[in-house]
Amino acid sequence: MGSFISSAYQHIFRKRETQWLDIDDFDLDEPGEPNQLMFQAFEWYVPDDQRHWLRLRAALPRLKEIGVTSILLPPGCKAMSPSGNGYELYDLYDLGEFYQKGSRATKWGTKEELVALVTKAHEMEIRIIWDTVLNHKAGADHTEKCNAVMVHPKDRRKVISKPVEIEGWLGFTFPGRGERYSEMKYHWYHFSGVDFDALNKNKGIYKILGPDKNKDWARDVSKENGNYDYLMFSNLDYSNPEVREDVFKWIEWMGDQLPLSGLRFVRFGDSGHPDGLACVLSNGPAATKRMYSKDR
Repeated sequence: MGSFISSAYQHIFRKRETQWLDIDDFDLDEPGEPNQLMFQAFEWYVPDDQRHWLRLRAALPRLKEIGVTSILLPPGCKAMSPSGNGYELYDLYDLGEFYQKGSRATKWGTKEELVALVTKAHEMEIRIIWDTVLNHKAGADHTEKCNAVMVHPKDRRKVISKPVEIEGWLGFTFPGRGERYSEMKYHWYHFSGVDFDALNKNKGIYKILGPDKNKDWARDVSKENGNYDYLMFSNLDYSNPEVREDVFKWIEWMGDQLPLSGLRFVRFGDSGHPDGLACVLSNGPAATKRMYSKDR
């Protein structure tokens, strides 16, 4: 075995002859593909003055001048508070159009300002990518009762309580928007987990049990903490067809609202149903085709 390892080592690290390339072998007059440059147009501590879309639109000419070809926008859907960055998502269908969660505008600005920004970027041939939060919802409108078990925070596969009735923040009715754009209302059975029991005033990770008690975490996820399907807030259950249908509809709706070039999926579960990301990518081409058309 020792000689084998020694031979393999010598083969891998043997001295190699230097190979020189002649500059005349290259046609320097032949134009190549232009380099692409993506600019992440936000960070966590951007001022929450609701003027970010305005500032970014004003910066477009300079960004174009220095070679920026695409821009990653923050998750600009309505968050659970006016200062929320969007990762604590409340309503996918509110881009700063409806008075909800204490403000009409998002932290970044109004829908009208967003449309003006993306339209101007599109005219300047700067592609826009949208940071997309589809894993969870936050800031529910009311609590709902359901059965659940508490799991260990470091190993979510390990149940540490008997099934109990909890009262979780799991009811999303979007009263400020009503049924505009989507009639979908979210209830406890659209989620697989939550982090607070308002009935008993307990914090912890609760795995929600379905009517037949077979609801579980997604399986094809990171093994960190045993199973990393649950991240925070009210965790969406992509094995529920109503959840998947609403997300497909939203992706198509976004293509109608803004001339986007693509979506960046921040994080959401994927399991063997199939659901989550696999379901979006394999079953949603009709919904995503606008995002990736060549003229965007």
